[in-house]
Amino acid sequence: MKYLLSVIILLSFCFSQAQEAIVDIRLSPAGSFKVKSNEVTGSAVSKAGQVQAQNIVVGLKNVETGITLRDTHTKKHLEVEKFPEAVLVSATGTAGKGQGKIRIHGVEKEITGTYEAADKTLTAHFDIKLSDFGITGIKYMGVGVKDEASITVKVPLAN
Repeated sequence: MKYLLSVIILLSFCFSQAQEAIVDIRLSPAGSFKVKSNEVTGSAVSKAGQVQAQNIVVGLKNVETGITLRDTHTKKHLEVEKFPEAVLVSATGTAGKGQGKIRIHGVEKEITGTYEAADKTLTAHFDIKLSDFGITGIKYMGVGVKDEASITVKVPLAN
């Protein structure tokens, strides 16, 4: 019985620390969809009013969009066999605003964004231009992907 209770507590802790990355993609002429990955490793640390993170890795090989064909097209354009992950190389923030460096599709760029810290979870939001990372020309049956994408990443936050 003690063993079962220990397992339940451990599992509830693991699921309460859910890590995920969600990319909001806008379409042209209209519409949108989300690209999701639950393959996120790493964490952030809060010290003296400043939040720091480094080497947050998002696996891209198993991203999901809710439609199998779109999943296949997304992975093709991300070239997941060649670039299997996106990485937040480093980031710092204070008072809900932050800056850092991200590597997507083999290209590193500076980013700025916002964050919230609650219940031992850091949720960061930032926007990117896909073309800055060499991701362009995405179109299927007359519907194209707009260049701007909004990213949300959730990771555990330690004090």
